[in-house]
Amino acid sequence: MIPLPTGAPRPAAFALGLGAIALVSVVVLAAAPSRAEAPTAATPTATSAVTASAAATATDGSAIALAPLLATWPDAYRVTGTKSEPLYVEHITSTRSGDDYALTIDVVAQGDSPLGVQSSSVHLDADGTIRWVDGCTKAPERCADDPGLRGFLSQAALLAAERRGELPEWGVARTLHGHPVVCVSDAALHPLDPPTVATLDPCFSTATGALLGHWSSDSAAFVGPTLAEGLVDEAR
Repeated sequence: MIPLPTGAPRPAAFALGLGAIALVSVVVLAAAPSRAEAPTAATPTATSAVTASAAATATDGSAIALAPLLATWPDAYRVTGTKSEPLYVEHITSTRSGDDYALTIDVVAQGDSPLGVQSSSVHLDADGTIRWVDGCTKAPERCADDPGLRGFLSQAALLAAERRGELPEWGVARTLHGHPVVCVSDAALHPLDPPTVATLDPCFSTATGALLGHWSSDSAAFVGPTLAEGLVDEAR
């Protein structure tokens, strides 16, 4: 990590830590579905379930079977985008190459003054163990085997659950800035590691599986660590 200049404000974004989701600012999309559109049943009906092949065109709120969808995802992607705060902008690059995941957050203040760069990476083992390679801010035992990985590297947590035979059965279709995503219950993904703040459900690109944002059922909107309009989501 490149240290911040002396005297420069240290953005709250660096508390993101990829392990705890800080609700520093809430990004509410004007086009977000209303509360009434959120699914009311935990178990989808026969008419609401959507197959993997139809996930890209699924109606928001539809249930999507996760296992067949995950089978269609490429093993490499590159996502670029921004997340704006009142006094600075995070320029975010998230990548996957096989079982290696990396994240770079370049923070720029108003007036284009650089505030620093945060780099983090994890490796996903064949047995579902998630090992931090770089940028871990947690206790050593959690860096060696992280049971509660959250944030923009969360696809590793989803695939880890699949490898352990603990993949949630269903996700929910949403649309983020024109990008179809599937949102997965945080409680179902991390049953033994509840969040320290209000729960946000991670939402993954149906095309690449990359984490693009988070959905709050309480506010019926995308909030927290969520990429802004103009994001680029590419399979590699």
